[in-house]
Formats: sequence, C-alpha cells, structure tokens
Amino acid sequence: MKTYVCKVCGYVHIGDAPPKKCPKCGVGADKFVIDEAAGGNGKVSNKTRSFSTLGIEYAHRFLGYAGEAEYLHGHHGQLTIEVEGGVNEGSGFVQPCNSIKQAAWEYLQNFDHGLILQENDPLLPVVLKTYEEQGIRNGTLNNTTKGPAFDVPLAKAYPECRLVVVKKVATCENLIELFYSL
Repeated sequence: MKTYVCKVCGYVHIGDAPPKKCPKCGVGADKFVIDEAAGGNGKVSNKTRSFSTLGIEYAHRFLGYAGEAEYLHGHHGQLTIEVEGGVNEGSGFVQPCNSIKQAAWEYLQNFDHGLILQENDPLLPVVLKTYEEQGIRNGTLNNTTKGPAFDVPLAKAYPECRLVVVKKVATCENLIELFYSL
C-alpha cells in the first residue's frame, strides 16, 4: 500500500494505485503524487500539506518558434502552490491558504492580464512606443492591479504598463522557474 496525495486539493488516498478520479475535487489520477514524507507506505506522515491555486490570464509568444505559438496569443494559467510542514496548533494550518495566495499574488499580479515578451523580441520596442503614444506607458487610473516592479536575473516587470520582459522563452516550465525565484 502507498499513500497518494492529490496535488490540487490535498486529498489523501491509501492504496496500490491512485484513484482514477479524486473524490474531493474530481481531477484525474495524473494529479496524484506519492507522499514521500510518509515513505509511500500507507501511513499518514506527521507532515501535512497546504495547497493554494491562483489563476492568471496573460499573452505571450514564443520568439523564433516554428509553429502557431510564434504568434501573439493568450492563456489562462493556473498555478498550484504546495506548502509542507507541521500543523500549527494555534491556527490548525501548515500555512493558511489565504496567506499563501496573498504572498504569491503580490508578484503574480504583474502577469495577470499582462503581456510577457522576451527581452530580444522586436515587438517590445513597438509595444512600449505604442503605449507611450497612447499615454498609457506610465499607467492609468484603471490599472489598479499592480505588483511591485522587479528586476531579477530571469525577468523585469513594468507593472505600470502590464508588461513583464523575460530572459528565456515564456514556456510553462520557464515561467514556473521565474515564479519560484520570486
């Protein structure tokens, strides 16, 4: 017997294989991981996990990619954050889900309804010039969802104009690396 944990909702299943469908949130077996903290041996570990999920809407393109993704297009991204540790006796949480979301959202709001471009994308100067000409390069009263401006090795955020400039292609994998670094 092994202990499986749903990465989406934290449901714990003990058996020879994960369930075909999570009875709590309905996702498929591919969303389950073996609980290594429990040794995968059917025992529930003294460590617990808290999960929080955030959704973001963004546009990007894969510069130099031979396919449809080379064109500017949009996505709905979903990021699940997992925190593992002992349960705080006072609060009953490993980490309250709202505090996980609040900490992550501070930086992720720069990406929500934003444009993600590579630093060498020829669209970048055109977008910035267009924003300048439209009078929105330095923000507007309607741009109220702004995270902090950041300039880290993987990216630079321009929250005043809903733009993040990345050093690597904005694939899901590279964005996760960036989110983790933030």
